[in-house]
Amino acid sequence: MSRDSLWEQLENTLKDKITGFNGVAGLAVKSLTGEKSISINGDEVFPTASTIKIHVLAKLFSLQEEGEIDLSARIRFTRNMYGAGSGVIHFLENDPEFTVLDVAILMMLASDNTATNACIDIAGMEGVNDLIRDMGLSKTKLRRKMMDPEAINRGDENVSTPNELITMMDHLHNQKPSPKVSAQVLRIMSKPKSAYLNKAIGSTVVVANKPGGMDKVRGDTGIVYLPNNPYAVSIMSKFSMVDSIAQEGFLIDLARTIHKFMTIMEETNEFGLGLPKTLPL
Repeated sequence: MSRDSLWEQLENTLKDKITGFNGVAGLAVKSLTGEKSISINGDEVFPTASTIKIHVLAKLFSLQEEGEIDLSARIRFTRNMYGAGSGVIHFLENDPEFTVLDVAILMMLASDNTATNACIDIAGMEGVNDLIRDMGLSKTKLRRKMMDPEAINRGDENVSTPNELITMMDHLHNQKPSPKVSAQVLRIMSKPKSAYLNKAIGSTVVVANKPGGMDKVRGDTGIVYLPNNPYAVSIMSKFSMVDSIAQEGFLIDLARTIHKFMTIMEETNEFGLGLPKTLPL
């Protein structure tokens, strides 16, 4: 079996799993050291849930680089600023205060919706969408703040596709929108977290990712930094007819399957022979 055949086997395995899912799912996988990629329902539009926070973070660092904002400035959160859903700020007391940078980190690591809405206010919704367009992403849209039921009922959903999220990660890997901005975004995304990709891969490999989840929707997007075979991956689901535990288990299973194949490619030569861990003397 050649390396191309291994990619084909991975794609067929993933197709079978996605076909068997009780709902709609899609994914994209791309080797960052070669031209190989897989896309299954990759152009399907899905709600992003919290994965859209990647783009918000990139805009914040872009504005800092342009001298438009100061990430060391401090924000005091009062109760009228608190959002709902995931996060920790709305559980704190005595009007907590953080730097903008720490608020952005809370947005990414705790997926804090109060922090995210503050970051959207600073970055500007149109500003975030300008960056999205500049990155060549035509189907990705930031249309609302987090946990806005009126906007959700209107259909003002934050959306993207697996392929466009892979493109975003590929841009960041290739130092876009700038070397400094991409390095800062990926550094924060690489901080440890409990997410679907992390659970599938474990703590021995660095993963720069952002998960997202809402009712009947789950997703995770990131870069897995295998030393010789780093890859970008995005898995998204919607219209789930299974409970949240089963839905999350489905994403973890897909991520684990992808990582198993990518690790085999990492650890073997073109003939499929396992590479020695150390060269003989």
